[in-house]
Amino acid sequence: MKSANRAVRVLLIQPPTVGGVRSLLPQVDDDGGEGIGYKPPLGILYVGSIIDAWSDHEVKVVDAQAEQLGFRDLVKIAEEWQPDVVGISAWTDFWYPAFWTGKLIKEVLPETHLTFGGPHLGIYPKETLDIEFTDSVIVGDGEIPFLYLCNMVANGKLDNSMPGLHIKEGGVKLGGDLFFIQGDLDELPKPNRRLLNIKNYSSVLGSNDFTTTMITSRGCPHRCTFCKLNFQKNVASTAENVVEEFRQIAALGIKEVEIYDDTFTWQKRRLDEICTGLIEADLGVTWAIRDRVSSKAADDETMALLYKAGCRRIHFGIESGVQRIIDIMKKRITLEQARNAVSCAKRAGMTVLTYFMFGNPDERVEDMEETLKFALSLDADFAQFSITIPYAGTEMYDQALADGLIEHDYWRDYASNPVSDFLPPKLIEEHADLKTLLAIRDKAVRQFYFRPRYIWRSFSELQSFGEFLRKARMGMQLAVSVYTK
Repeated sequence: MKSANRAVRVLLIQPPTVGGVRSLLPQVDDDGGEGIGYKPPLGILYVGSIIDAWSDHEVKVVDAQAEQLGFRDLVKIAEEWQPDVVGISAWTDFWYPAFWTGKLIKEVLPETHLTFGGPHLGIYPKETLDIEFTDSVIVGDGEIPFLYLCNMVANGKLDNSMPGLHIKEGGVKLGGDLFFIQGDLDELPKPNRRLLNIKNYSSVLGSNDFTTTMITSRGCPHRCTFCKLNFQKNVASTAENVVEEFRQIAALGIKEVEIYDDTFTWQKRRLDEICTGLIEADLGVTWAIRDRVSSKAADDETMALLYKAGCRRIHFGIESGVQRIIDIMKKRITLEQARNAVSCAKRAGMTVLTYFMFGNPDERVEDMEETLKFALSLDADFAQFSITIPYAGTEMYDQALADGLIEHDYWRDYASNPVSDFLPPKLIEEHADLKTLLAIRDKAVRQFYFRPRYIWRSFSELQSFGEFLRKARMGMQLAVSVYTK
């Protein structure tokens, strides 16, 4: 690791959502996200924490979404802070606001080194580096490459030797140097959540007024055709490290955590050790996880252990109620596994959220109707019904291009020249056009959320007035979205 001969100023930005890719989720249409709560931007928080802990550089982290800042606000902050390095988090969904955040800051601070990182760079590193105002891009895990970059800026000499860090003059490196993968997560400092205002973050599904998020592993061992984050092998923090981060969170007065691992339970021994450690620590913190219905946790004994350790909500990605469609997606799950996992979680006392998508390859309208019936039969506490967007970097998108279902690579065009409120010009519309897909989505939301029995159950289980306000607002948004088209 290069050392620095002076301290530099570093500004890390989570850009706003304005002008992002148009959402096809009903509850956030025309809403920007505040209806369902904001989540701490863990990507830049990890990067900021390593700068804070391992160097003398001054770091400022700005979450424009939670602070409801616009482009002018961010430019003003940058002008006042006068950073030597600006790092901007880039997701394809929010590439337009990330692009314009960088462009406008670079216009007023032309000597500042500007770099982009985040999932978008794993797909379009060259297109991003080729943008006139971009000085470098970081591909893969960003903590170490970003620190290396800051030290190089401090020393006044840049090179292109660090894997994952690509400097304008050297271009994008290929092969094993394209990505940086952090092999040992325990080596990294834990996120310093005080770099942001912890009270800015909440969840409509939560019981407390504010919450935080955590990542205990990176990557996913599965290869679903619709996923664009499947390029990284699995790496995980040890159980001891996870429990220690829970202790730090509890010390901040935060009582609710959402774990954002793609699959939290993929190692049974680690899962048992985390649960045992949390039971012994008795921190009074509740938490939520994402999981597969086919995981080894989908039995009564393990679900009971999770509940005893504080897990109160579990999210299952089921995606379809038709086995043929699930198999085309390469989900490697069965409908029977879905029924079993939801039942086990509910018997343990968990709140259950399920995910379903309409508009998948070779999916007919009658398949979508069957998916809705299946979702209703599971009787989960929440269900998210979305329209499948074939994203760049996924097998689904590549296959649609190869088969002619999508005629040109519109995501590459968007990466090079982002436009406001972009809506993909073509989805997977083999058997149903977008108008039909939207109608089925809205029908699913109406039949799931506006059942009298469901409404009564939801309000009878409320635990606080704040929770009532959050859920009432979401309910109003849903009603407006699916009843007033």
